[in-house]
Amino acid sequence: MEQPSAYHELGRFIVEFQLAEAALTDLLILMAKADDEAIRILINELSYSQRVKATDVMFARFVDLRRQLDPVEKDGFHCLMVEFGKLGERRNEIVHSKYTSWSNDEGSSGLLRENSRLRASKGTREEREEKLLPHVLTDDFRHLSTALNQLEGFRQKIIEWMNP
Repeated sequence: MEQPSAYHELGRFIVEFQLAEAALTDLLILMAKADDEAIRILINELSYSQRVKATDVMFARFVDLRRQLDPVEKDGFHCLMVEFGKLGERRNEIVHSKYTSWSNDEGSSGLLRENSRLRASKGTREEREEKLLPHVLTDDFRHLSTALNQLEGFRQKIIEWMNP
């Protein structure tokens, strides 16, 4: 079977990242116990980072309203939301970069990802470069999969807590 190209892996990461966004939305709806469509309308107006923050705050409130729950659950969930924030930053780096074809010394084809960022406080523009062969995103896929599995664990807990 032919190895996926760097282009393929970039597209795959973007599509799989959308699963993370959808999972956060589903969790917000579950915790809100309200009109699903009304919640979706409100969530549509949130950026990804706002959605992560809203999910984090909503979970903390959910735990606080159920006095029998261990408040330490909030800490674990907050750490997970920090990871989701990092995934969002990585996704933005990938989506908002400039790409050119590139080959390494062994002749393997990949992409050269270039991204620049303004550092207003320093009055500079920072340039970053990343050489992407298809396997380079393996850690990103693993990170995304781990975060989604942990989020699913919290979703299961929420369902249990709602239906003791």
